[in-house]
Amino acid sequence: MKKIGLFLTGWCRMLLCVGLAALPSASLGARGELLADQRLNLNLSFSSASLREVVSAFTEQTGVVFSYETSLGKRTLSDVHVVIQDAPLEEMLNTLFYDTGISWKIKDHVVALTAIPSSKKNASTGSAPSPSANRKPVVTGRVINEEGEPLVGVNVLVKGTTQGTSTDIDGSYSIDVADDDVLQFTYLGYGSAEWRVGTQTRIDVVLKEDKQMLDEVVVVGYGTVKRRDLVGAVDQVDSKVFSERSNPSISRSLQGAIPNLNISMRDGKPSRAATINIRGTGSIGSGGGALVLIDGVEGDLETVNPQDIASVSVLKDASSAAIYGARGAFGVILVTTKSAEEGETKVTYNGSFSLHARTVKPQLVTDGYEWTTGYINAWNGYYNGQNPLPSYINNIAPYSDSWYKELARRSTDPSLERVRINDKNQYEYFANTDWMDAFYKDFNYSHEHNISVSGGNQNADYYVSGRFYDQDGIYRVGDERYKQYNVRAKGNIRIRPWLRLNNNMDFTVVDYHQPMLYYSLQLPQRMIEHGGQPINPITNPDGTWTYAAVLNGYAGFAEGSSYQQDDKFTMKDKLGIEIDVVKDVLKISGDLSYLFARNKRERVTNMYTGYRGPDTPITVNESQGSTLENLRQDTNYLSSNIYGEYTPKLGDDHTLKLLAGWNLETKKYRGTTIKREGLTVPSKPSFGLMDGLTSDPVVSGYDWSYVGAFFRANYGYQGKYLAEFSCRYDGSSKFPENSKWGFFPSASIGWRLSEEKFMEWSRNWLDNLKIRLSAGSMGNGNIDPYKYIDYMTIKTSTVVIGDALGSYTTAPGAIPLSLTWETATTYDVGFDMDLFRNRLSIGFDWYRRYTTDMYTVGVSLPSVYGTDAPKGNNASLKTNGWELSVGWRDSFELGGKAFSYNVKAMVWDARTWVTEYINPTGALGDYYEGKELGEIWGYRVEGLFRDQEDIDSHAEQSFLQTLDKVTRPGQVKFADLNQDGKIDRGAYTTADPGDLTVIGNKTPRYCYGINLGFNWNGIGISTFWQGVGKKDWYPRYDSGFFWGQYNRPFGYMLKQHTGDKVYREELDNWDTAYWPRYTTYQTHQSSVNRPLTINNDRYMQDVSYIRLKNITVDYTFPDRICKKLHIKGLKVWVSGENLWTYSPMFEHCDNYDPEVINAGDSDFRTSEGDGYSYPMLRTVTLGVNLSF
Repeated sequence: MKKIGLFLTGWCRMLLCVGLAALPSASLGARGELLADQRLNLNLSFSSASLREVVSAFTEQTGVVFSYETSLGKRTLSDVHVVIQDAPLEEMLNTLFYDTGISWKIKDHVVALTAIPSSKKNASTGSAPSPSANRKPVVTGRVINEEGEPLVGVNVLVKGTTQGTSTDIDGSYSIDVADDDVLQFTYLGYGSAEWRVGTQTRIDVVLKEDKQMLDEVVVVGYGTVKRRDLVGAVDQVDSKVFSERSNPSISRSLQGAIPNLNISMRDGKPSRAATINIRGTGSIGSGGGALVLIDGVEGDLETVNPQDIASVSVLKDASSAAIYGARGAFGVILVTTKSAEEGETKVTYNGSFSLHARTVKPQLVTDGYEWTTGYINAWNGYYNGQNPLPSYINNIAPYSDSWYKELARRSTDPSLERVRINDKNQYEYFANTDWMDAFYKDFNYSHEHNISVSGGNQNADYYVSGRFYDQDGIYRVGDERYKQYNVRAKGNIRIRPWLRLNNNMDFTVVDYHQPMLYYSLQLPQRMIEHGGQPINPITNPDGTWTYAAVLNGYAGFAEGSSYQQDDKFTMKDKLGIEIDVVKDVLKISGDLSYLFARNKRERVTNMYTGYRGPDTPITVNESQGSTLENLRQDTNYLSSNIYGEYTPKLGDDHTLKLLAGWNLETKKYRGTTIKREGLTVPSKPSFGLMDGLTSDPVVSGYDWSYVGAFFRANYGYQGKYLAEFSCRYDGSSKFPENSKWGFFPSASIGWRLSEEKFMEWSRNWLDNLKIRLSAGSMGNGNIDPYKYIDYMTIKTSTVVIGDALGSYTTAPGAIPLSLTWETATTYDVGFDMDLFRNRLSIGFDWYRRYTTDMYTVGVSLPSVYGTDAPKGNNASLKTNGWELSVGWRDSFELGGKAFSYNVKAMVWDARTWVTEYINPTGALGDYYEGKELGEIWGYRVEGLFRDQEDIDSHAEQSFLQTLDKVTRPGQVKFADLNQDGKIDRGAYTTADPGDLTVIGNKTPRYCYGINLGFNWNGIGISTFWQGVGKKDWYPRYDSGFFWGQYNRPFGYMLKQHTGDKVYREELDNWDTAYWPRYTTYQTHQSSVNRPLTINNDRYMQDVSYIRLKNITVDYTFPDRICKKLHIKGLKVWVSGENLWTYSPMFEHCDNYDPEVINAGDSDFRTSEGDGYSYPMLRTVTLGVNLSF
């Protein structure tokens, strides 16, 4: 009985289902017949989407239901752009599915979709227009906007051809077509439309205003926001900035691309990290720059694959950055990498090959005789016969009057030998060696390869990418090589409709081998200055090294046994979860991120032997010996976020979004350096093969952690009135218990005036006008850990106590009574405006920032106290700045095809003053109240002395211009500003600066960037110009590329220091010469007695510049060619980087790139020589972008 009951129950259920299914069939049969003729509106636009996405949008707009196989729903449709008004469904389906390999059929009330077999794809079917349809001579029509107003100048083009026209003053057009043609309607500021002609002779089109700029999604802290609703100072760039520029890191491509994102590159080394600040210097105490977050995890811009980037957002004001609290006090850079695209698997390859050359090649005298004559004149100019010329030039090459005469003779006859042996069995040289050319190549190369794979569906997707970058070295000798590897893997899984998991992992490997000098981490340019006189050849006749080649490092580079090897490994992983508690209303997110970085550096130095004569070897570096040094640095970083987003539905007029969460960060760093002397086998550096002393290991490290709670509320009313409030409560382990915590609020408001009724008169030309106001404060937690405590380090002495070396320590220093957060409070006012159908866009911000409680030196303590005063919260800054961006974009018809172009210019400025600082005497060598950061104090120069009468009537100058301290015509004439009859710097204080005054400022001012681009028929050209409108620089002492033999007699002789540019008595050119009497030792020391060591306005240089940062020409192949090649897309491009630069400094200073004016190379030594660094590079790149 039980089985019979179950059987009857099953049959009843089946009959019930059949009855319910059949019930509406009679009425729907008629409905299916009418559905094909139903007139509907449709607006679809997808660059690439699955069939499922396309028909879902179709159903949402029209109510038409589709059926299809699951596998067919995954098929990708490209370039879907259909805009049809008041048309029958049949026409819509013909237009949408024509030439897609998909057929349709209306059955009952459902549109059934099936795949056309490949053998039939080219056959005419009932669902597509027949290619043999009758030709219609002319189609006419009118194009209007949503208000019914005619649009003038709309481009009307037959798709896939050059045939086209444009609308007249009434919006009307006419064009010859065929039945199977598709008309494209494009107009700047409006969405595009496509319309299949079919049997129609008139096609009227309504174009909708393109809100894309206002609807653009901008990445902000813990979320995104539409640009129309943005009330903070945020700028964003997309992947176009990086896609066709082959740079080792993204910071080089970002330079000048975003207003007030100030990026300076001290040189062109591929491993060099940029110096970055947002809106100027934030602190002179704890320091600290922009916080960089890569997909929400703290990271380094230099480790990111540029081809992985989807966008970079810069949060500049307190309102936008406050959500990050203490870590974002001076701005935040948010890097968002590309995500997977649903649909079939997509494979892309981007490859490029680049040639590099130095932007500046020093213009030096390399003729041995001319250089030696300069050496003699510079020496005699200083000593004036009181000291004879030494018997060796800088203890390297022998000198005598007879040798100089022989040098003059041989310089006129190239056939004569350049080396001879004198009666002392010593080599004498008569060469013309260009040592810079011997060290550096004219060109070096690099190549880059990127591949990415992505795909998935609504339940799971993935994105995997890899990159290899390889740059050849710039040195002719020495095995310099730079290699970087990047791998990234991202994925999302929808476990339940309301539950998603995501993971983002990437790692970076850097392998950099660079030759180094054997002696005290010296730099090639400085050692060439000291030991690279042109008279010295590289090798002796018997093939041995000359002493000069050993001393200036050439021999060590060539032998390759002195080098630095850097190996860096960085791994990051972020695991995230998203829970839709109430769909589109309440979402909870969480993530856990881990970063591990290991840097290893190995330095090897060896000894080298040169020969002064056939039997006179001389070994350099014997005092230091050969060494091996190993450095290891490990960083572990862990962070976690949990936050919820609440977006209640409040009707059409009100929008509200609440965000609240918790954040935890912890970081652990450890560093160890071990060094030993005495390599027994130079080619096999190993601590096990050494017999010298081992230095005490140098150990460093720190631990810190942050914890914080944050909240943000966004409210909008009718899209016109916008408000945002955020706050952050942070705690840091870096501070004492009584000051660990800080509360930092911010608020901002926005008003879209363009939406007000009283602005209706401007609707024809004003698309958007928004005014923004914001204020907020943030703590700067970048202080070094343990500053509120002191500790003692145990060291090993050199004194033997008993049977071993003794140990010792030092007394601890004083500690501050209290220590708390530096606080940056920012006020910002700005506006955003779009005009003329979004052709013209203008953005402006003005801001003021106060940085208080900066961690600086305290009140001086009596010397009997026994230690220096502790630092504390003792200083304040004020910064004023502004930024402006103006863009224009438009298009017109050229040769039957759309020609689009764009221009965007950005300019910004910032100035910072010290408002509070402990400097009781007002010493000019330190900060003082009222000082503008970057200011240069120096002397005013009235010119060069004309004659003895001019000297006698002028104030006394006691500089050590010559050994006898006698002032002569042609020497620099300083202005007696305080009229006391002598030139000096007084007490060197603000109250008594003597004759010093502020003569310039080294802070970059009026920075700018200009983008120009156009695109036509697949051809694109874009240029990017970047520069600085105002910046001063005074070359420091020992900068041989500027001072030449004014610095040291045996140093560089510059071509700038020849001819009538230099004062000469016989020319009496005191009024036209730029350079003074040719005299050495004017700048070789930091002593204030050296006349050109102290800054002055005559030799201070204007290093403002404009640079063609990038120019790119590309060509995108048409779809028809790509289809024949069985690929989805193909683009080839040629790009140039740093191709042209102009700077006023080039008039008198052509040996410097205006960006490479800092002292030294930070990998080795930065204590002397402006510009003695890795050169900036000019680059030409050929690349290809390919997608499958």
